[in-house]
Amino acid sequence: MNRTLIVALLALTASSALAHELARDGNVGALMHTDPDDAPLIGKPTAVFFELNQKGGKPIVLSQCACTLNVYPGGSTASRAPLSHGTLRQGQGQLLSSVVFPTAGAYTMVLAGQPKPGATFPAFKLSWVVRADVAGSGGGMSH
Repeated sequence: MNRTLIVALLALTASSALAHELARDGNVGALMHTDPDDAPLIGKPTAVFFELNQKGGKPIVLSQCACTLNVYPGGSTASRAPLSHGTLRQGQGQLLSSVVFPTAGAYTMVLAGQPKPGATFPAFKLSWVVRADVAGSGGGMSH
């Protein structure tokens, strides 16, 4: 194999490793995915999916959770107002939302939740840093 091909394969592997990374807070964890192909688009709606579970794999659904999704510019949420608030809806085995990233760059997505009466999971706050890309390619996420 030539050197260029090896570097390209390593880059693809690293990109895949960043996608779908699990974020955890205590006994709650979630896997986040964006469409298209974990490469958020600029100025267009990007579909966001959260597979949200308690320890042991028990799903957390919106009927049990007062959940919020906030998007912040940059890689940190400290003392910043959210750029937007995502509207969450229940999908089959996952929470769904749509987010518009206005410009190229990094954004922090924060999914937080409080249990509704009768729910058995603790309050949580999960975050991911995503990078929106002009062409919708080359984006990625990290935790």
